[in-house]
Amino acid sequence: MADMAARLASIVCLLAALPAAANVAASTRMPATFTLSSGTARTRSEVLSEKLDFDCAEAEHEAVCHFEARYRLRNGTTEAEVIDAAFLGLRTREVSVRFDEEPLPVTEGQADSMGPTSGSGEVERFGFTLTLQSGREGELWVRGLMQLERRFLPSGYVWPAVQARHALLSPGPARATHWDIDYLLGPIRTWAGNPELHVTVRVPSAWEVGSSPDASARTLPVATGWRLRHEGEHVVAERSLSAASAPEWLNVTLTKPKPWWTPGGVQLGLGARLGDDSRVMARLGYQLAAPESFLHSLSVETDFREQLVLTPLTQYATPQVAIIPSLGLGLGVPVQVLPEARPGLRLLADLHFGPLGAALSWDHYPALREGTDSFSRLILLFQVGL
Repeated sequence: MADMAARLASIVCLLAALPAAANVAASTRMPATFTLSSGTARTRSEVLSEKLDFDCAEAEHEAVCHFEARYRLRNGTTEAEVIDAAFLGLRTREVSVRFDEEPLPVTEGQADSMGPTSGSGEVERFGFTLTLQSGREGELWVRGLMQLERRFLPSGYVWPAVQARHALLSPGPARATHWDIDYLLGPIRTWAGNPELHVTVRVPSAWEVGSSPDASARTLPVATGWRLRHEGEHVVAERSLSAASAPEWLNVTLTKPKPWWTPGGVQLGLGARLGDDSRVMARLGYQLAAPESFLHSLSVETDFREQLVLTPLTQYATPQVAIIPSLGLGLGVPVQVLPEARPGLRLLADLHFGPLGAALSWDHYPALREGTDSFSRLILLFQVGL
């Protein structure tokens, strides 16, 4: 749990000689795992504006973001100011710094006295020095690559029906994937000026961009405050804030929605047709979920003598909660192939505890033409899911 408690993705920190701090971008879904005091000192140079761009995609089941932070700086005083600056990051690499397109030397090392990271890794420090001459105005660029960790959401004791019934072959519950970037805004106030902050996030079109209201891992993100637009195969989300009125931190949550369907597995059943004409019956079928609570199956049944039935069926199934089994109610269209082709209607109820269960189905075959009779059959099968 320790390595999941603090999923720190990137930290951006500009420290002046006084010292002062600009912004911090971090990724953590547990509060108080990383702290950086904003201090009370102020620089003489002003931050006029800040633009932060994230261009994110998925690589090996993790989100990888190219980021670019641009600070418009101005020294409106009569004296030059030397600013000792640093970029701090975790799971961050390829960091480069430029001022007005002139590259600045970057010194890499380990950050110290930065607070606990709960086992999530060492914070790296990329230091550089910026000198602003009197009356100088320019743009500071920080670019790099960050790899985000997934938000950890424990499953607890609830298993979707398709996973509980097909523990062997089902890949597990289909879940939305969340990645978080928590961008600290408070430190920018230690700089002179009241800059506007503009955040742009570019993700694949199937993803969603939002913000989580608090630091709880289970708090679902909302798109409130974001302006969204589509650009080809991407979604671009934008948001603007002012340093004076901005909250202490801004969350950016990237969400990859869960697939609309989940593979299931094979169903094997053995039981009997009840009534006067009772016979041994067997069933072989395949089942999947789409969406999670609705199971769809195609099965073949036989009495090993003369009857062969092919049945597509859809049912609603509750999840299995701890020791409470999964209950399903379904409707299908049994098509009798032998001894004669004949469609019918099936009502089904089943109960499963894990892969083991029982299913009771009632089939009715109406009279379709003159000279034929309608009939019904009741079948009880014990089932096992693979």
